[in-house]
Amino acid sequence: MKIFDIESVPGKKIFEFVDMFEYPHGTVEKMPIVIVQGTEEKPVFLLTGNIHGNEVHGLVTLQEVIKAIEPEDVKGTVIIIPTLNPAGLLTLTRSPFYDRSDPNRLWPDPKPKKEPKLKYEDPYDKNLDPLEYPSVQEVFYTKLAEIFSDVDYFIDLHCHSVRSFPFSYVDRVYYDEKKEGEKEESQKLFDKTLDMAKAFGFPIVLEDPPRHYFRQNLHRSTTGSFTNKQRKPGFTVELGASDIVVMDIIKSAKNAVLNVLKWANNLDGEPISIKTNPEINKEIWREIAIRVQETGLYIPLVKAGEIVKQNEPIAVVHDIFGEVKETIVAPEYGTILAFYDDIRCYTNRSIASFLTKNTVDIIMPWEYEKKEDKEE
Repeated sequence: MKIFDIESVPGKKIFEFVDMFEYPHGTVEKMPIVIVQGTEEKPVFLLTGNIHGNEVHGLVTLQEVIKAIEPEDVKGTVIIIPTLNPAGLLTLTRSPFYDRSDPNRLWPDPKPKKEPKLKYEDPYDKNLDPLEYPSVQEVFYTKLAEIFSDVDYFIDLHCHSVRSFPFSYVDRVYYDEKKEGEKEESQKLFDKTLDMAKAFGFPIVLEDPPRHYFRQNLHRSTTGSFTNKQRKPGFTVELGASDIVVMDIIKSAKNAVLNVLKWANNLDGEPISIKTNPEINKEIWREIAIRVQETGLYIPLVKAGEIVKQNEPIAVVHDIFGEVKETIVAPEYGTILAFYDDIRCYTNRSIASFLTKNTVDIIMPWEYEKKEDKEE
């Protein structure tokens, strides 16, 4: 397998760097890559981390995975990219200093385009459109994504927030309504992705509903792009807090990665037991926001991962003197995914992510909005 100018070698573990682009002062930004190839061609599994530079749990997890696997144990090929954002890692910031765009929204767009029909044409229309002029970061990711066609499975490792537990995000799968059989194939793809996420062993959360998903450009995230463009299984893992390293999380995440490599037949052996909350692992959850009506200082009453009933108090909002201004209750049966890393709150602002049982469609048409009948 070839990635830029780096070629894998059967029976070898290769440590290399890929040139991303040249800085104005003449040095080159380099991305580290490890390729572990056994003596068989398939499957090819891609593992990446640290696309947000301050999210370091994925980076350290992949370092542990690199040490844990050897070519003689591997079937097919395992590609490991410990950091997709070396500049962000150096400054411990979400985005690199040379481009403030979210790097996890710059991957190839799988969504069919509908160009508007214009009554008037402007010769400088494209000249003024920033989408016509991708940053050096986007150019590199687009080039890197060319290897996706050779990849069978993909996991990207992230961090969520301080008061959150490790979990997996699984994207909805979108399809073209005009293509016969694509809806059924999309269901098969989601089912296989879900099976893969279950093998990983962390609680599973469905990515955002369609309108918010596309507004946030999550279809251009690493695994959103991979799954919906390549039509292959991939998902995102969230590993607790940014900026810090908790070795208990690293150990669980490393074992989870090894489990999914066994599921994909890249490794032999029995899966390793992963300790997670057994109750929340039984469901596919969807994420909603918990918002406050009052401005003040909020205090959680429950912990992330704790199962709560509908209308059970989960937080209170105090005024500056400690008097309760508002009691926040659970909207329905579910659990707190994360309380956000702040004590301050303002009217209508979200203070937490809440998980409820998913009851909405998982397989969706690209044109998800309701079509109204037009009168002649």
